[in-house]
Amino acid sequence: MIDPTISTSTSTSISTSPPPIESLNNLKILNLEEYLPNKIRGHHILVLGATGRLGRHVVRQALEASYRVTALVRNDHRLPFTRQQLQNPNLVVFLGCVLSPTDLDKVIEDKDAVINCLSPRRLWNRNVDLNSRVQSLINDSMLRLGVKRLIIVRCHGTRTVKSILTRLFASKFHKDKVIQEKLIRDNSEHLDWTIIHVGSLSNEKLTKRYLLNRDEVSSKKISRANVAHFILQEIRTGIFVKRTPLIDGET
Repeated sequence: MIDPTISTSTSTSISTSPPPIESLNNLKILNLEEYLPNKIRGHHILVLGATGRLGRHVVRQALEASYRVTALVRNDHRLPFTRQQLQNPNLVVFLGCVLSPTDLDKVIEDKDAVINCLSPRRLWNRNVDLNSRVQSLINDSMLRLGVKRLIIVRCHGTRTVKSILTRLFASKFHKDKVIQEKLIRDNSEHLDWTIIHVGSLSNEKLTKRYLLNRDEVSSKKISRANVAHFILQEIRTGIFVKRTPLIDGET
């Protein structure tokens, strides 16, 4: 376990009230920088799936914004973080298992927000129901410890997959994501959740510009860096608490 002393950091930004939810439906391009409250909420966050392709962007951007970040990882071999990030006193890397209630309790305790970026590394592995199994444990731990803020990402993926086998496992994966969402919604009394829907993810650069889509499903691509940016903006503003925004790339 890498557990450096954590320094406390406070960030201040523009004092402006967020726009009403109704007005967001008229926004073509989301840029929430100007709507940040005086004091950023969620100073200490837990990132699950921190070593994944999305989670590592969340960790990097959170550290750059002076958040205190705890990352739960299975092992500390070949961590996808730079030396500078690992030496950052605001980062704690905790070795443990997401399927262990004891480990989850340790990393969720005293956190302001839980960001769940977990996803099976391969659609055709045995952990196709990983999302729902872990979410049930996360819910129990958050309820037990009184932590309320939760953000997850649901990726709908591309509709042009040709392989029958890949489509079969993708279907099972998406069914499990539906179960995961239901587990979250069923605990709305205790959780301040946001479920972010995206079409498919790319490795394009961070632009801080994306579209708010009013459709239920999208096949458009959006960069993982931009999704991470949206996650952190949502922690700051709380505009989409108990809502399921769908965001797209600009093209």
